[in-house]
Amino acid sequence: MTDKPGQQLILNFPSHPEHNFSNFVVSDGSHIAFETAKEFCSGNPVAFQVLYLFGQKNLGKTHLLLSIGNQAAENGLRAVCIRGNDFSDKIGDGISPEAQQSLDQLLNVDFFLIDNVECIAHSPTAQEKLYYIYNHITEKGGKLAFTASLPPDKNSAMKSYLTSRFQWGMVAEIKPIDDATTAKIIMKLAKDINLALPEPIIHFLLSRIPRDFISIQNAVTTINQKSYIKKKKVTLPLVKTALDLP
Repeated sequence: MTDKPGQQLILNFPSHPEHNFSNFVVSDGSHIAFETAKEFCSGNPVAFQVLYLFGQKNLGKTHLLLSIGNQAAENGLRAVCIRGNDFSDKIGDGISPEAQQSLDQLLNVDFFLIDNVECIAHSPTAQEKLYYIYNHITEKGGKLAFTASLPPDKNSAMKSYLTSRFQWGMVAEIKPIDDATTAKIIMKLAKDINLALPEPIIHFLLSRIPRDFISIQNAVTTINQKSYIKKKKVTLPLVKTALDLP
């Protein structure tokens, strides 16, 4: 993972406490994914050992994945997370002692998490190693969770023996954010940095900025910086200037 989340190859939990279930803003489009992820690591018996979350970029898939890891650690279980491209580049095709050591680390867990698993689709060797990990962890009663942009049956580059395993578990989609949830996110981000945003400004932003979390966060941060520099309250002209909007 990265430090946003971390620069290390394998992320051990607890880590990045800002990613937890309590601060995930739930929308109609993410309700099922949220509840499923929360139950998956609750410690209660569930009927599935594998969770596959998919959806467009910046809708909260990584947030939920890291929340699973943090909750598992809080329950006294060992959880690790790795990005798909790191798994492919550093472990999937690696034959070095370091690669084998990392593979051993991934096998010795209760929860194994991969962010952007589709990044391994170009590497048959990485897919074979993931298949091995999948079987090893499920056989000993552990759990695996994956995130991706596409549902498992839509990635034609992924081997069928893996896509079938993804589908054996629970598959949940995170859908684009609706108006009401976008407004909640804007208000929460503003409140977190003590920025007062009048309601008309929020309505204006709903019609002018992209609906993914990163874009919303960047907009609120930029408005805050402009307000601080100008030493002025947030007004529509200030917002338009800050975000370079007509």
